[in-house]
Amino acid sequence: MESRSDVSGSRFDARRIVAIGALGGVASGMMMAITEMIYGWVSSAHTAWDAPMAIWAWIGGLNHFGQPANHVGPIILGLGGHMTNSMIAGVVFVTLLSAVRVRSGLVAIMLGVGYGLLLWVIMSYGILPLRDSTKVLFTTSMVSPQWVWWLAHGILGMTAGAIYAVVSHGRLPVVARPRLREDLPRAA
Repeated sequence: MESRSDVSGSRFDARRIVAIGALGGVASGMMMAITEMIYGWVSSAHTAWDAPMAIWAWIGGLNHFGQPANHVGPIILGLGGHMTNSMIAGVVFVTLLSAVRVRSGLVAIMLGVGYGLLLWVIMSYGILPLRDSTKVLFTTSMVSPQWVWWLAHGILGMTAGAIYAVVSHGRLPVVARPRLREDLPRAA
């Protein structure tokens, strides 16, 4: 029988949580970016690069938002900032679900959607208002209408939940492998 410290140590393995959360965050962030970029691509009033460019423009100012050909740097920096935020959000999500011990894949996905929408609330009402000069990019339809932001954040969370469900049920070969340290023979 495993001791309590062995059980809690395996459930809260920090390296595993960070790795799964960061990788899940990258995949989730990519799905969110794809959603925003597809909207920009099909819209006659926007470009596919508006959302990533707006992320950096929030930091650097409105002079970093405009025609994509003139703002390649802000697009790359915006994508980098978005993916960094997504990795952090992924680690937080995996930590929360590991603490709660979610066992159902469907529950993980639904909690993921709720988590993604909660991130939208935090961004819209907590983070974006910190910069009065550039919050107009996100609170109006200058980049995307609000329904696209909601959809993109919901997809971010749904993807995070789906990845957690797959990984937590051990369906990936990476999860089933024992850690290297456990494979080494122990000296007597």
